This record gives sequence, C-alpha cells and structure tokens, in this order.
Amino acid sequence: MTELRYRTAIAATTAALLLTGCTGISGATPPTASATASPRPAAEASPTRAHKSLAQVLRDIHDAAQGVGDDRMRVLSDEKTVTDELPHCNAHGLIMTLELPGRPEMLRLTDHLQNRGWKADGPVTDLAELRYATWGIMLRARPVPKELTAKAAPHKGMIQVAVIGKCTK
Repeated sequence: MTELRYRTAIAATTAALLLTGCTGISGATPPTASATASPRPAAEASPTRAHKSLAQVLRDIHDAAQGVGDDRMRVLSDEKTVTDELPHCNAHGLIMTLELPGRPEMLRLTDHLQNRGWKADGPVTDLAELRYATWGIMLRARPVPKELTAKAAPHKGMIQVAVIGKCTK
C-alpha cells in the first residue's frame, strides 16, 4: 500500500512539473511570510493537539527546509477534497537543491520534522515517510529529470514532497 501511495505521489508531482513547465522553479509566486521566516519553536509552529490544518503541515515542511536547497518547499498542487465519509487534504511539492540531495539532507529535514512531533515510519534513506496523527508526509531525494534540466538550472536535484491527511478547519 505504501508503494502505491508513493507511486501516486511521484506521478502527481511529475505531472504537475510537466504541466506547469516548472513554474515552481522560476516565476513562482513568492513564498508566504511563514515560509521564509526563521524557524519557530516547535511548540508555536506545531501545537501538541492531535489535529493540524494543511497550512500547519505545510508550515512545518517549509520551516524544516531551512538550510536545505532553496530554503523552502514549492507547492505544486494544494488540493482539498471533501466527501461525506472521508474528508482529506493533499499537497505535492518540491525542495530544489543545487546538488543531488542525499541522506544528510533527508536526515536534516526529518530531524526538524521530528522536533515538531512527526514520527518516522522506518529508516531514512533517499526515501522517508513521517506521520503525525492523521497526516502523512513522503519525502524522496532524486536528481532533476533529464527532460527538465534546462528549466531547472542551476538545480541538479530535488526532494519530492507529498502530503496527505485529514482536513481540519
């Protein structure tokens, strides 16, 4: 099941990149103040209660990206789908890096997220899964696809980010 979610997240991220022509790399809207501000104390950014909003989850990721790549995550899609039975939110994005990211960058991200209450689902390699209550984050380090290298220059790598969880108001 995890592999299916992972493949779905990767396909959605790649499709978003291709459809947007990498607008997240150049010509993107500036990040919000919370995405560029210095990291907040864990208690302020991630309340201890079990539920977070999608905005709080994205703020956790933006803050964790400080010092990794471009210091923020570029959200490629941010969708809210609500059904009668299972309200859920998801977002897909990238953290662009000048060099190919590896385990040190993944550990830096996951360590920051764990300081905010996220729990890793297994070892951190070039792939990491984290959980917080009803939320899940999948991170994958990889090179920029060959067909996008010209548009992504000078970046040579990226960390793909997929978020899914239960929406809160």
